[in-house]
Amino acid sequence: MNLHPTIGVLTDTEVLLVDIVQGKRVLRSILLPPGMSEPIGLLEHVWQSGLAEVWVMPATTLSRTVTSAWFEQANSHWVVVVHPDPCEPTRPTSVLLWPKGSRQREERRLTFVFPEKAGWNWVLPDARSLLATVTYLDQTLARPVIDSPDLVAHRMLTDLTHDQPSPLDPHTLSGGDGTTIPIMEIARDLMWVRPLTRVEQHQRYLHKYTHLSRYLEACMAVQLGAGSPQYSSNGRACDDVRPGIWRVSADRAGSLFDGKRLPSCLDGEWMSTPQVKCCRDIGYHVHVREGYYWPQSHQLLKQWATTLWQAGERLHTHPQSYRHAQARTNASHTIKLLAQIGVTILAQEKTTGGWSRPDWWAQVTGRSRATLFAHLAGLARKGTMPVLVDRDSLWVVSNDPNPLTAVPGLVGAPRWRGYTVGYQVPLPLSNEVRDTLRTAEHVDQVATVLDTLAGEAFL
Repeated sequence: MNLHPTIGVLTDTEVLLVDIVQGKRVLRSILLPPGMSEPIGLLEHVWQSGLAEVWVMPATTLSRTVTSAWFEQANSHWVVVVHPDPCEPTRPTSVLLWPKGSRQREERRLTFVFPEKAGWNWVLPDARSLLATVTYLDQTLARPVIDSPDLVAHRMLTDLTHDQPSPLDPHTLSGGDGTTIPIMEIARDLMWVRPLTRVEQHQRYLHKYTHLSRYLEACMAVQLGAGSPQYSSNGRACDDVRPGIWRVSADRAGSLFDGKRLPSCLDGEWMSTPQVKCCRDIGYHVHVREGYYWPQSHQLLKQWATTLWQAGERLHTHPQSYRHAQARTNASHTIKLLAQIGVTILAQEKTTGGWSRPDWWAQVTGRSRATLFAHLAGLARKGTMPVLVDRDSLWVVSNDPNPLTAVPGLVGAPRWRGYTVGYQVPLPLSNEVRDTLRTAEHVDQVATVLDTLAGEAFL
């Protein structure tokens, strides 16, 4: 930790920061002088505190009323660089400042950040929660998050990957019948629910478990194609290793993943290499008919994904260092959001800031799906069958009220597997919960209902 505080939170009356006194962290408040309504006075006061980042608490007077022009009033004494809100150009999301006439080599800058405008959507009941959130992110990511999520995610992805890819035109990949391969439809997020069995009907609790990000887990090992794709007219080039896009014929062949007891892995006739391997691993018979593959590949996203994964791991495995529960949740959601945006960037067009590599997106989402089915297969071998899967979350029925032991090895494993407890207090398996699972039509709506019931039960 820095020996001098660099991050503070500004309210209507004070600047809240964490200082170091005799080697210990101490919460300290710097009161604002009364009547400080002009920018020059505020900037001078904050500058003297030595801070580098000032996060303006949402719903404060400054957060509600500030404009870019207000900061620019200080340009006689300060260099003012405003980052405007794209949705409201007269309002800033952040402002970078330094005194005019300061020597270049001093390099000290002051940034005011408005999280209310930036779009992080943190839950911030008080100034301490905001200070803890941005401090945790600064410590785990070792980089500021003073811009919007899109900008932070793009910069982080670029900084932690060494080679910018050449774009791929997806219209150049077509099947033997001449139709373009629907790359962006190859792997969808898994959303699945089933009715309770007779045995489950008589159990007492419903537990929820949430994974940090299957995208990150996938990106730490996924192989991405390099060079030009090669066409395989008979599919024999599919070796379950080289990245590729394949047209397949598949059947479940007695696999437990039949769509009834466990979700089906089949989701169309085109699959990425990780999906083909996954289907074979869980007992499906898969015949590859044709496809494209990349003879060369690399793990370009490993450093980026590992950095984000390790940040999430530190938050959840060292609670003694990150004690503020809401800030820990905010920081974890931020890491998840950065991962989601980063993967989206892979497929976006160059003209909109993306990398124009839908084939990479397909390999990542395919491997993400494969890691989920591998987890489900591991649970099934131990006798656990989830009743609901909604993207990165799963729900399990049990007679054990303790979420750490209801599904052995999921959360309390020696090595963190990315899972955290979704309901600190399990949801009683009431008639309302049973009916919700039995009459489910839309999985996301079921998940929302259960989360609402769990929140009400907790209160």
